[in-house]
Amino acid sequence: MDIQMSNHKIDIIVPWVDGGDIKWLEEKNKYDMSGEKNSGNSPVRYRDWGLMKYFFRGIEKNMPWVNKLYFVTWGHLPDFLKTDNPKLCIIKHSDYIPEEYLPTFNSSVIELNYHRIQELSENFILFNDDFYIVDELSENAFFRNDVPCDTLKATTLVNYDLSKYTLHRTFNNMGVINKHFSQKKKPIDKWVNPAYGFKNSARNLVKFFNENYSGFYDHHFAVPYRKSLFEKVWEIEGENLDKSCRNKFRSPLELSIWLMRYWQLASGEFYPVDVTKNGVYHEFWEKGKNVDEICDSIRNKEKPMIIVNDTLEDATEETFDMCREKITAALDSVLPDKCSFEK
Repeated sequence: MDIQMSNHKIDIIVPWVDGGDIKWLEEKNKYDMSGEKNSGNSPVRYRDWGLMKYFFRGIEKNMPWVNKLYFVTWGHLPDFLKTDNPKLCIIKHSDYIPEEYLPTFNSSVIELNYHRIQELSENFILFNDDFYIVDELSENAFFRNDVPCDTLKATTLVNYDLSKYTLHRTFNNMGVINKHFSQKKKPIDKWVNPAYGFKNSARNLVKFFNENYSGFYDHHFAVPYRKSLFEKVWEIEGENLDKSCRNKFRSPLELSIWLMRYWQLASGEFYPVDVTKNGVYHEFWEKGKNVDEICDSIRNKEKPMIIVNDTLEDATEETFDMCREKITAALDSVLPDKCSFEK
């Protein structure tokens, strides 16, 4: 039985970009000298599916305990958004990111500076705009007595695709972790825990005896953080974070938001849970062949949190439109009612 634990107020942060905004594109193109598609600056990263209203509907219906919702944007807003909602805080990049890092088109810069949002609560959850809450989720899914909930799953990093910036940045993040934690005693109860199941606990136990950290599994779910953790890491690693934040676009030579999560895991400042109980991750196969399976997952409410990652990088416009229409219909079937965040 899940015992309710007391928490202070909990906020949500979600970043959003309108990839079709002409003014934004003009500013982006002033700085984009790549002249090619790459994993750090692909147009897919900025493509809008028109599904944002379902994000807000899901939060309001299934997470009513949320204190404030911080909507982080370059300056553009979805047409449907009701900006005077008392729970909504619209935050522009220029409202909190230091001037020397602006303008930025790098999600790492946007995310690594969240602690600079003055009104943000100590406890907050970081969402992506492709996360949809289709069933009830309690505070316990994210915080227990103000301690962030997470799953520690130790891995060994292998960079199997040199074109992917993510893996390069993961190595950088783990380098920082080993710099500060390799000689420190690991909390065994956070590595071997009934919440992970026998198989994952056994794998963690093998890694536990290594002197250095070889990697942590990156789940694709909403992540709870404490604002003070960001402040602490910036105080300790400010020079390297500053260098990372000067990249206008994603770079393999930078740190990312995952450093903050790794720091939580390595320090033991988290409550062990099985995050997969609360969410399911989907990405599209070639030509969207599995779109009907994703829609079934949504309609059946397979898990409270449904993630639909846009991996249709090489899809035709026809395929993209077909997938968007089907996903829209599925979300509308479980979240049909207009919410207070909509005009």
